[in-house]
Amino acid sequence: MICFDWHVFATLSVSGRRFFAALLLAGCAVVLGQLPAHACSCVTGHTQTQTKQADDVFSGTVTHAKRTRSGGGATMTYDVDVERVYKGGVNTDTVQVTSDRSARTCGLGELPANRRYVFFTKTSGQELTADTCSGTAPAGGLLVHKVEKLLGGGHPPVPPAPQKAVFTRVADAQPMSLPRLAAPGVALVIAGLLGLIVVRRLGRRA
Repeated sequence: MICFDWHVFATLSVSGRRFFAALLLAGCAVVLGQLPAHACSCVTGHTQTQTKQADDVFSGTVTHAKRTRSGGGATMTYDVDVERVYKGGVNTDTVQVTSDRSARTCGLGELPANRRYVFFTKTSGQELTADTCSGTAPAGGLLVHKVEKLLGGGHPPVPPAPQKAVFTRVADAQPMSLPRLAAPGVALVIAGLLGLIVVRRLGRRA
């Protein structure tokens, strides 16, 4: 920090004042040059606002992070094993989420692997993007509780396969033969014929 006495400055000659002003401007330029050219300026909102603004909300574990270079800078791509889907159309066990590498531009940076997160993402075609402004953060108990209170308990990304019926054969059981199957029906037919004969005889006697 540069301090000076205004009375001393007033006693300087014109050339001295110019030199002092040039020195002061040079010092300001050095300080400003050390500041980041772009700084993250977003204001993190409430979870309710973040869930409304996000296209997809889901929890999952980062399994791998890859850095790629592009014309605008470095981008991080995260492989995520999806656990619960609270909002949106995520319907696969694994997805890729991209974000800027630099925290100065509100990117998620290099997320450590094998750690659970709740992702609030935007969908652009087939690409899911997220940043620190979206609300994406480690899946702590408080954050998960807030999300489930707003969006419910969620569901797996892939519905479980329906259970198939299993037929179990009873021990020593043998299929019933055709005569045995037909016997009850034959007995009913015979009983009906005998009954008809009896009715006719009684009718003749009458």
